Amino acid sequence: MGNCVSRFKHPFSVSRSSSAEKNMGSGVPDGLPIAEPTTSFWTIPATPISKPRSQESLPSHADVVIIGSGISGASFARTLLEYGDCLHVVMLEAQDVCSGATGRNGGHIFPATYHDYEDLKKRVGEDMAKKMMGFRKAHLDEILAIAAEEGITEYTQCRAVEGVDVYFDKPTFEEAQRKLQVYQRDMGDHAGSYTCYEGLDAQEKFHLSPLAVGCIATKAGAIHPYRFVTSILSRLLTGYPKEFEIHTHAPCTSIDEPTLSCPFYRLSTARGVITTPHVVHLTNAYAPALLPALKGTILPIRETMTAQRPGRNLHASTLRGGRSFVFFDSPRKGFDYLTQLPEGEHELMFGAGFESTTDSGDNAMYGVHSAAHVGGAMPIYFGAESWGAEALPTTSTDGQDVGVGLWAEGRVKAIWSGLLSESADGMPWVGKVPVNVAGRKAPPASSAPSALNSNTEMLKSVVTAAPGEWIAAGYSGEGMVHAWLSSKAVALMLLGEDLTKVKTWLPELFSVTEDRVKKAKRTFQPHVLLRGKRGVFSL
Repeated sequence: MGNCVSRFKHPFSVSRSSSAEKNMGSGVPDGLPIAEPTTSFWTIPATPISKPRSQESLPSHADVVIIGSGISGASFARTLLEYGDCLHVVMLEAQDVCSGATGRNGGHIFPATYHDYEDLKKRVGEDMAKKMMGFRKAHLDEILAIAAEEGITEYTQCRAVEGVDVYFDKPTFEEAQRKLQVYQRDMGDHAGSYTCYEGLDAQEKFHLSPLAVGCIATKAGAIHPYRFVTSILSRLLTGYPKEFEIHTHAPCTSIDEPTLSCPFYRLSTARGVITTPHVVHLTNAYAPALLPALKGTILPIRETMTAQRPGRNLHASTLRGGRSFVFFDSPRKGFDYLTQLPEGEHELMFGAGFESTTDSGDNAMYGVHSAAHVGGAMPIYFGAESWGAEALPTTSTDGQDVGVGLWAEGRVKAIWSGLLSESADGMPWVGKVPVNVAGRKAPPASSAPSALNSNTEMLKSVVTAAPGEWIAAGYSGEGMVHAWLSSKAVALMLLGEDLTKVKTWLPELFSVTEDRVKKAKRTFQPHVLLRGKRGVFSL
């Protein structure tokens, strides 16, 4: 979560495995978002908009209905409202605002680059692989810029950090170095800066366990994802009081196609019915619940996250939030990921990127195995000396005893799980959903939103593209380096904007087509993917 399942090779050639599909789909009853049984550390304290308008009825109609209120929803809504022309936009959230994957992830903006590049080059060609790398890398500067524009940089802890890949297996580290050389050779100046450290140099530089065999360091980012999303949505609610509204605890349970008597989509929710010419699916792992044709192309995976108190000597390693880490255990195990909060108790936000796919239950709880792993791994990764004595709980100095009585007093302050998605072909699904994939016809062109012509004040002009369904989903655990720009692109598509510039940075292979859906289902192997996930680099 927040870059937790990306650094592995996607295989595409063996038959399906129903047992693996069951493991990957655990904790997803009926395909609709659930009330999570665990509390994410990010979401306390809840922001004022966490439960807005929960008792009010839905409007009967909106120009655009967004399903989902995470980072994809924030990006889409921000773009649509700032570029659009007086559109009435309704956001539906099944639970609380930002209660899904974004509010439960690792807070990393740390794209997989050299890890994936060579394999992508073989699959999609050098030019497209470079474009995909550029797309991922662009998110760090984009999110830093958005936070600055919104005036929320400090509040959201949005910052550049040193990102460090730590290897504990020599053959895996050697393979990583080889892949890095290929990546740097092809990408040239666009590769960015990477530094390799071996053996004792790595251990001393980053204050790691003697078990570490090497590190690769580069620029990355970290953020408080819940504050980021809810800050943006709060500002939109204030800035566009007539155009934008959010309705929580309003899960969309079905979408009916237009009829002669109602030329719009008809969305049924737990809080009423709403019609619209545009439906935007921004629910990531849950998207197939309303787009059944995507079942088998976007699969849910439940991962485990923690907030932990750092050992008393650890600040030399983590620089009080100035470094993020990815730990590669072995070619058979996979990796974990870590960043640190720059304030408070400087909690370590530590997640398991491989342990939790097969032991989580249908009740959406984290698995015992994954919980035990993340609860004890860090003193091993850093070593007893670098970790130091266990920290004791501290009292807030600002008078805000947030979470008192809610968090545990030991090393593991909080533990929770969340649902992310895996795309069958390893790429996000971005753009308009074809009618054959949606499984229902689109509203007629005449139902598109329109506005009074400013010149005549009489003639009406259409202010969006043709009605239809839209999506940005299937980020394969890399939402923080795919979601923002993917959703921004979808908003510009819906508005009918000139996409010349967008096409220079949005990979064409992310488009949703019937052929891509069929191919993804035909070639995807869940059981091999799970093995590949644990294998990191297929040595």
